[in-house]
Amino acid sequence: MSHKSLKERVLHALGYEVTALLITIPGAALILQRPVGHIGITVFAIALLAMAWNMVFNSFFDRIYPPRAPRNFYVRSLQAIGFEGGLLSMALPLTAWSMNMSLKEAFIMDSGLLLFYLPYTYLFNWIWDSVMNYYLERRTVKSR
Repeated sequence: MSHKSLKERVLHALGYEVTALLITIPGAALILQRPVGHIGITVFAIALLAMAWNMVFNSFFDRIYPPRAPRNFYVRSLQAIGFEGGLLSMALPLTAWSMNMSLKEAFIMDSGLLLFYLPYTYLFNWIWDSVMNYYLERRTVKSR
């Protein structure tokens, strides 16, 4: 199977964002010395943007690199960098506005978050693909 269903794409995006929110909101509030609620609203808004971008970006990425085919370090790195780079460019104005900071300050803050998100994106997608491939293989074996 070379294409993911809409259900799988939604589950993937939700799993990615919920896990990331549970990690980044408390961490960012602590590092930035800002209230969890303020950070939470900003990060949640970016997460909504990221969920939409996740589904669009990975839909195109899967056409170039089919999701059920083996993906090496290079391909997974391209996926993580492409996704995070696109999201950074879209989230920057939102971060600056919601945190009441300059674009330069927002870029520095978002770049710091990128240091977390690049390896997180790489690992999450690797784990997700491994689990889904295992599940699909087991389901195929059971149906025979």
